[in-house]
Amino acid sequence: MLRRPRESDANAIVALYREAFGDARPIDAEEVRRSLRSTQLDPDWFRVLELDGRVVGYGDVFVADEWVGLEAAAPGHWDPVLEWAEGLAWAAGRRVVRAHSYGGAELPAAAGSRGYRCRQHGFTMQVDLGDEPPDPAQYPQGLAIRPLGDGDAEAVRSLLNEAFAEDPFHAELSPAAFRESYLGGRGFDPALWWLAWDEGELAGFMLAFPEHAGDQVGWLETLAVRPRWRRHGLGEALMRAAIRELHARGFRSVGLGVDGANDGAVRLYERLGFRVAYRWESWERSLQGFE
Repeated sequence: MLRRPRESDANAIVALYREAFGDARPIDAEEVRRSLRSTQLDPDWFRVLELDGRVVGYGDVFVADEWVGLEAAAPGHWDPVLEWAEGLAWAAGRRVVRAHSYGGAELPAAAGSRGYRCRQHGFTMQVDLGDEPPDPAQYPQGLAIRPLGDGDAEAVRSLLNEAFAEDPFHAELSPAAFRESYLGGRGFDPALWWLAWDEGELAGFMLAFPEHAGDQVGWLETLAVRPRWRRHGLGEALMRAAIRELHARGFRSVGLGVDGANDGAVRLYERLGFRVAYRWESWERSLQGFE
């Protein structure tokens, strides 16, 4: 039986993720509960699969303008969750479903048997830091660097949407969604957001968070640089500033996610000492002719 999840299901959902993906998808009960409480997500976008009184599968979807994205953890029971997401997409007038996998083999096999194909892959990369502080950032001349201040949020949201506008997997963030996902994100601290200003224009930013799901890893969440400031060392400098601050706060490991097709970004991160820890994939199915 598929039903809406309750907050009391959080620990069971975490256990499913651990079984399906191991350490490749850090998650804890607090993250689950925060998702279920979201004001930006429809409660009908969440389901658990219950069998003989046990929660054996979980899925949540995001309905974008042209596609539906599925996060799922249902080891041994993928088909009912995939079928639910496909039906929801069809009812919403979307003809593409994307299911995200984090290393494990079961979901790709189940998705592949239903006609999904791997559309995108990427990596979680991490760098291990020693006790000595990392090198300080060296910024290009002509920029003012400061943390997020009052009135800066809309400029950050605007550049974020602009920087990722060509990414077919990016769903534009509304002001409300940005407030919840970023400003209301777990561990949000404006002192961990580095903004580079070219007079009154935001040239780039690095948004960092202290951890994901209690994993003791500092996270570089989003890096964006306006086109005319690229290839000037700004992105690397912003990353170095974030890594240095996370180190000062006691973190000895820092992680980030990257599209595997973005060779330039991967090379930059490798230059800073990051190495691939896990691979993730997005599997896509067209629902044309779906019944």
